[in-house]
Amino acid sequence: MHPQGRAASPRLQLGLFLVLLLLLLLSAPSSASENPKVKQKALIRQREVVDLECTFTKMRSNSALRVLFSGSLRLKCRNACCQRWYFTFNGAECSGPLPIEAIIYLDQGSPELNSTINIHRTSSVEGLCEGIGAGLVDVAIWVGTCSDYPKGDASTGWNSVSRIIIEELPK
Repeated sequence: MHPQGRAASPRLQLGLFLVLLLLLLLSAPSSASENPKVKQKALIRQREVVDLECTFTKMRSNSALRVLFSGSLRLKCRNACCQRWYFTFNGAECSGPLPIEAIIYLDQGSPELNSTINIHRTSSVEGLCEGIGAGLVDVAIWVGTCSDYPKGDASTGWNSVSRIIIEELPK
C-alpha cells in the first residue's frame, strides 16, 4: 500500500526552497567587506572603442595581476603596416617581466586594384604583470605603432563586445 496524503503545493515548495536558500546564505562567510579579486569591464559598440580603461583595487603588493582583453581588432593599409595593442598599469607598460602586447602586421593590400585589406578579428591580449604595489591601479589597453614599421588604420571593438578582465593572483 502506498501512503495516502496530499503533495505539497508548488507555492509551499517554493517557500521551503527560499527558506533553505536563505539559511545557506546566512551561514556562508560574508565577504561583503572585501574587495573583489576579479573585475570585468565590458562595452558593446557599433563603432570602435578608442581606449578601454578599468580601475582595480589590488589588495597585496606581492601579487601579480592577470589581465585579459577580448574583442574585435582591425588593421588596414594599402602598403605594409603594423600596430600593437598593449596594456598599461597606472599609465606605464608592464616591466615585470615584460610588456603585455599583441601585434597585427599586414604586408600590403592590393595596389593594382586600389584596395585595402579590412578584416575585423576577434582577438585577445593576455598576460601577467608583477611589481605593482597594492592600492588602486588604472588598467588600460592602448593602440600604438610597432617600431620600424609604418602606422596603419587600426580599430578596436567594432560591432562587438570588448572586455577587460583583471584578476589578482598570488605569486
